[in-house]
Amino acid sequence: MRDKGFLTLLFLSWVGVVLALTQWMPAHAQDAGIPIATSGQQSAAPAIAIGPENVVHIAWEQEDGIWYRRWQLGHLTPLMHISAEGKNPTLAVDPYDDIAYLAWEQAFAGNYEIFTRKWDALQGWSAPHNVSNNAGGSTSPTLVVSSMGMVHLLWSDTTPGSNTLYHAISSNGESWPVATPIDAARGSHPSAAIDAQGVLHVAWQYRASFADNLRIWTSSKVDGVWLSPVALTDGTSQAFSPQLRSRDDKMLLVWQEGTQSILATMQDSGWQQARAQAGAAPAVAISGQGAVEWAWQTAQGLAREYHHAVQWPRINWSVPGARHVALAAQDDCFGLVWIQGQDANSQVFFTYDRPVTTYQPIFYK
Repeated sequence: MRDKGFLTLLFLSWVGVVLALTQWMPAHAQDAGIPIATSGQQSAAPAIAIGPENVVHIAWEQEDGIWYRRWQLGHLTPLMHISAEGKNPTLAVDPYDDIAYLAWEQAFAGNYEIFTRKWDALQGWSAPHNVSNNAGGSTSPTLVVSSMGMVHLLWSDTTPGSNTLYHAISSNGESWPVATPIDAARGSHPSAAIDAQGVLHVAWQYRASFADNLRIWTSSKVDGVWLSPVALTDGTSQAFSPQLRSRDDKMLLVWQEGTQSILATMQDSGWQQARAQAGAAPAVAISGQGAVEWAWQTAQGLAREYHHAVQWPRINWSVPGARHVALAAQDDCFGLVWIQGQDANSQVFFTYDRPVTTYQPIFYK
């Protein structure tokens, strides 16, 4: 009888784990999600952010500019054409208010500039604003909003003569003082995050010459001063596409290095590698409960891992042509967008997860 009771308990425990993992699958049965872009268009570069009311904001580029939709109360809003030109959109949300910010790069008067718009539930979208407005080429914008509602916008700019990171701050996302260069931060494709102490961190890619491999660099703005850049990679392999994410006292950084996707966590002693997987173009998100999900591109499509108890269960999407995944998280949910298909048949897909139970990875400090 003891053996029978033990086996019954073991079976019930196993069923509980299976049910928990099953409910962690995407809301659309772990398949290809739902298409959200205009059909027959070449879609690319999806971006996603989730506000405090679990409103999901999604933007992407097409041949005819920047497009946008929201997932709200279980439904998608109609398509909105944000800009007739532009590419590489990026989104950020206010951590406490139902406000979203969108930035992108756009050809304007013979030059590339960084434009922004602001959305809130009462006023809708503000008019586009040319934030960079300078003589150089301004590209690869990234946005982050502080707990005080200050909107930070960074991008790469050639105005100083070579690619240099620029930083602009707005108190409302509509009026922008003149941006300032981060003199020691040479390179492109910045990604920014703000920690629990209000310190702004940025990661980017840079190489001194075309003969060198790209490396990942980081810096932080402490007491109004940017610290000297620190190289996280040694240059033995190409390292690029950094992405920073923070939540409370937790901060993660992913990038591609050679043929691997790397996940690192900020510790008291600095950045430490926590995970590595064969694949490209990684993305990561942290929920309000401290759970982590990250995803990357493989030869078969997309793969993702989430932290459940002490394990990292892996989900594979064997969907040909699936790529360019982006992730966002809020208190108890994750949102994912990606591109699927080729050329004029490329489409943006979206899915939304609400896990039953979340666990914090042991690699947090």
